[in-house]
Amino acid sequence: MSIFNEFFKKEKPVFTGLKFGFGSGGASGGSSGFSASGGTKITSGSNVYHVFTGDTNFVASGSTNIELLVVGGGGGCGGSYQGGGGGGGIAYGPSVPISSGTYAVVVGDGGEATPLVGGNAASPGDNSSITLPAGTISGLGGGTGTIDAYQTGPATYNPGGSGGGNGDDSDKQAGDATQPGQPNFGIGIVHYGNPGYAPPSGNAPGGQADGGGGGGAGGGGGPSHTEQREGGVGQPFTNFPGPVLAPALPSPDQSRFTTAVGPTGLFGGGGTGARGPSSAVPGGGGGGETPGIGGDGRDFTGGGGGGVVSAKGGDGGKGIVVIRYSA
Repeated sequence: MSIFNEFFKKEKPVFTGLKFGFGSGGASGGSSGFSASGGTKITSGSNVYHVFTGDTNFVASGSTNIELLVVGGGGGCGGSYQGGGGGGGIAYGPSVPISSGTYAVVVGDGGEATPLVGGNAASPGDNSSITLPAGTISGLGGGTGTIDAYQTGPATYNPGGSGGGNGDDSDKQAGDATQPGQPNFGIGIVHYGNPGYAPPSGNAPGGQADGGGGGGAGGGGGPSHTEQREGGVGQPFTNFPGPVLAPALPSPDQSRFTTAVGPTGLFGGGGTGARGPSSAVPGGGGGGETPGIGGDGRDFTGGGGGGVVSAKGGDGGKGIVVIRYSA
């Protein structure tokens, strides 16, 4: 029996079908009498999840503490001999106090890749956020994975929630991670993001150019993993498992999301650089591919796009916002 079958056997989520605040009823908050609407509501065992895949509101009635996960969109890739796109930065609140009110939720798109060889026109991921009385809590979009061996000009940085990796060029640097510098707002918000990797020129087998891995929420691109080209792995959040959240997603994305996130709740994987492995990075990062098209980051994981040698890089995956509390 696979681990996913065993997971469903132990605890099968109940999909209520309530989306974007419409529908009747609300999850019980126990003795507090808390209820809420917004996103897609899923009850799993003694917990309620609100899964946001697009911009809308979270509407609360009563007071409780919520567990909060905010994942930015992953960065895209561009140019030839590309580095991988950075994974979306993650803001995590293990116990965030909330009271009655309407709170705006934004879900960031993944960055777009460019079809241009030798270009630098790919885009970073967009920020995801929820605005609470303490402030706007954001998962920053992942940095762009760019820079090929033939591009000229000054050193280029591709910062983001997790930084983008850069291609084979010794005078270029990978992107820094900007997510760790975000405020905790005095409510215990923890931030996850890591830098990408910039390989020195000509370091691939046979002297071929290659691309550095994009940073992931759980680790930096390249050397922290099995080789310099692989994207950084996603960060695990065990209370947000893929099989429980998947029913909230469009049907084409459910199985891919479940595989990428898994039962340990991995999000924000970085994209693999050009000439790196074609397999996806745990947490939704796109694999590298040569020749062909770089692997896209998985939507709703914030995965970074994968690099490719001389064709279109991978797009970054869309972010997600999830709220969890006791029924």
